[in-house]
Amino acid sequence: MKTAVLMRSGVPLIETVEMAVDLKSRIIGLLGRSSLGANRAMYLAPCNSIHTFFMKFSLDVVFLDPEMNILKKVINVRPCRVVLGGLGAHGVLEFESGCFCVDDLNIGDKLILKNIA
Repeated sequence: MKTAVLMRSGVPLIETVEMAVDLKSRIIGLLGRSSLGANRAMYLAPCNSIHTFFMKFSLDVVFLDPEMNILKKVINVRPCRVVLGGLGAHGVLEFESGCFCVDDLNIGDKLILKNIA
């Protein structure tokens, strides 16, 4: 799976973002994992909602529009839940709950995913 660096205003926030941008990788997502780990995230696109059925850990999620502006944040999504991103949601960043300070991100912030060669 390809990875990228998550940045805001030219500053790296997360060094390893797994890119789930094809059908197979989006379907699998984080299923079967016992952890995602600190300073890691997964980006799913296109994606305007998520579920945590069969998950083994909780998530913090950030929904983004097509220009990578933050539309919505949801903290501590426990297993067996569904979360809708709302109108305009095109992608979602998933973090293991508590492993990244999502509180530092604000609605409207523009994020960048810089591909790693």
